[in-house]
Amino acid sequence: MSVQDDILWEAAERAAAQFEGFKIEVVGGHIVMTPQSDVQSWTIRRVQNAAEASGIAEERLLSDVLIQFPGEPPRVPDVTILKDGAKEPYSYDDVLAAVEIVSTEDDDNDYVIKLRQYARFGIPTYLIIDPFQGQCTLLTRPKGDTYASRDDYAYGETVTLHLMDGSTVDIPTDKFKRKS
Repeated sequence: MSVQDDILWEAAERAAAQFEGFKIEVVGGHIVMTPQSDVQSWTIRRVQNAAEASGIAEERLLSDVLIQFPGEPPRVPDVTILKDGAKEPYSYDDVLAAVEIVSTEDDDNDYVIKLRQYARFGIPTYLIIDPFQGQCTLLTRPKGDTYASRDDYAYGETVTLHLMDGSTVDIPTDKFKRKS
C-alpha cells in the first residue's frame, strides 16, 4: 500500500469511530461511507442463515470484518465464508467466498473495483447481490482481474455456491427484498 492509502485508511478509521451505522471503506482512492440499510441487513442475515443451514459452522461466517490484501487496501465484505481453521487477522488466503450487497444504484464498487481485486487475489467465489436490479451475479474461476465464469440469477431463484473445500451452500433468494 502507498502512503496515500495509509493516510486514507487512518482517516477512515477515525471516521468509523465517529459515525455509527456506516460501513466505511477505502475504494478506488476514496473514503466511501455507506449507511447500512434494512434491506442490506436482512439480506446479510438470510445469506448467513442459508450458509449455516448448508452446514457451514458459525465461526466460518463473518459480516463486515476486515480482510487483508497485501499491497492493496483491505476489504470488508458484507458476508465472508472462511476456510476451516482461519484465524484473525484474516487474509484473502482464508476466504472461500465473498458476498457483497450493492448499496447504491450505479455504483462501481462491487461490480468493478472489488471484482478486480477479488479476482486478482484468487478469491474463488464472489457473489454480488443487487437489490436495485433484483438479481444476483455469481462469479467463479478467477483469472487475472476478472472471473472466467459468470452466472446471473433473478430474485426468486436459488443460488448455489460450490466452495473450494467441497461444501455447497444453497441460497434461496425468494425472500430477498428489493430497493427502489
